[in-house]
Amino acid sequence: SILAAVAQKDVNEVDDRTLIMADVSRKAISQVTETVTGLLARHLPDEQAAETARALSEGRWTHDFPIDVDRARSLGLPVSTDLPDEVRVLMRLYPQARGRRPSVEYIPSPYGPRGPEASPVESPRGTHRRR
Repeated sequence: SILAAVAQKDVNEVDDRTLIMADVSRKAISQVTETVTGLLARHLPDEQAAETARALSEGRWTHDFPIDVDRARSLGLPVSTDLPDEVRVLMRLYPQARGRRPSVEYIPSPYGPRGPEASPVESPRGTHRRR
């Protein structure tokens, strides 16, 4: 989403922090794409692995979007819903609590300094500076 926002504005209208976040985002997407391509290449032809990796990493979906069996298959992933009975028996030995709150909370960006002295002020070039 950061990349989409930056792409829609003139670079002079985007603050420096957002431009840095966009650069980090581009690098992260590239790293994820490369890693996923490598993992998928063990099971798929190279071109299909690269294409599927792009679909999974390009930002088509939000990070919490569930990829179900049908969608995974449509992406060309070799998935199976067959689960050996032994695995089911084993899973029953480790029941999962239901309705628990997640142990990890997503925070979209780091917290900055607090207090009135830390509030950002718009500079003429569109970048933020501290008072």
